[in-house]
Amino acid sequence: MTAASDAEALPALAALRLELAVETLRLTGVAIERDDAEENDTVRAQLQVIAVIEKSAEERDVPNVELIRKVHQLSNPGADGRFRTSDAKPQFHNARPSPPRFIGAKLDNLLEWLSADSAQGMFPAQRMALWFARFVEIAPFDRGNFRTGHLLLSFFACSAGYPPVSLRVDESEPLREDLERAIVFDTAPLVSRFSDAMSRALRVSEEAAGVLE
Repeated sequence: MTAASDAEALPALAALRLELAVETLRLTGVAIERDDAEENDTVRAQLQVIAVIEKSAEERDVPNVELIRKVHQLSNPGADGRFRTSDAKPQFHNARPSPPRFIGAKLDNLLEWLSADSAQGMFPAQRMALWFARFVEIAPFDRGNFRTGHLLLSFFACSAGYPPVSLRVDESEPLREDLERAIVFDTAPLVSRFSDAMSRALRVSEEAAGVLE
């Protein structure tokens, strides 16, 4: 699998962005019909977030805390981007949400980890798995952690020259299993799932550009 050029990916980018917006909402319990998705204000909010993520991915290799807060605020109606100040119940088996006083430090550690030379040499799907498992376990916000983490998966794809990626609502149950395994550092199934999502997005881009027969 190789990254498509911007020119090759352009014809399909709008469709991929819309899929990412719709599936992000579906995965977090919001029922959206594709036929009227582009007229839906909540979908439009997700599309705005995706534009912010893509622009940021052009400028840096790893998201920063400011971007994380902004993605959370824009993608979750009524959110203010502030970290939670009370304890959270784990939403995934094996997860241990961070105590509020350690959230900032744990996010900084995660971002430093992703910035390290060892992580920089990883395939994007591997970096996605590290990001997603640790982020949803830290659970920095009162709500919207899964949505924020899922949207930011595309940061790692786009920063490496790939199109935006999305998981699908019909993957939700096996995704939970993969995520719970990744939380205890068995990341291979989650890496495979993200790699499949990248391949799917890249194929859409290449077919739209006439790269594939």
